[in-house]
Amino acid sequence: MPEVILYIAASLDGYIARVDGAVDWLDDIPEPGDGPDKDYGYGEFIAGVGTVLMGRVTYEQVLSFGVDYPYPGTDGFVFSRTRAGERDENVRFVDGADMAAFVGQLKAADKGNIWLVGGGQLVREFLRLDLIDRFEFFILPIILGEGIPMFPPPSPEMKLTLAGCRSYDNGMVWLTYRRAAGD
Repeated sequence: MPEVILYIAASLDGYIARVDGAVDWLDDIPEPGDGPDKDYGYGEFIAGVGTVLMGRVTYEQVLSFGVDYPYPGTDGFVFSRTRAGERDENVRFVDGADMAAFVGQLKAADKGNIWLVGGGQLVREFLRLDLIDRFEFFILPIILGEGIPMFPPPSPEMKLTLAGCRSYDNGMVWLTYRRAAGD
């Protein structure tokens, strides 16, 4: 059964972007070099993803990077109140009126894991509806001081169990969590 995975990078103080949405600080972290973790496991992760989900602001931010759409070969859905029903060359826009039913349909289609790319408001809603199966956090050794929080308040309380941890010489830590049993 496909899982909904929040796979996201954050600063040590819990921000996923600067106040203006910029993620330039991600570029300051050096790559780990050669070997199986040369891309921090991204290649293996994305190979298992069949669908990407994101909010409209995050989608526009991705397109503003001036590169090709980074998730070719996946089904892309963007949650938007203003563009629902539209489609472009990369994604379909959906309104998210019934996110739980929508995610249920995606899981039933069984096209691979479902990557919840972001942003913060969409993550909060997925948390509220208890739709995230696995959390993959890349915590970078930087304190931004302010920005867009990984979990904007109010977020529900949720107990998690550590399923994996890997650290890198550059100070980055990769944490994998699952919901705690009974939660």
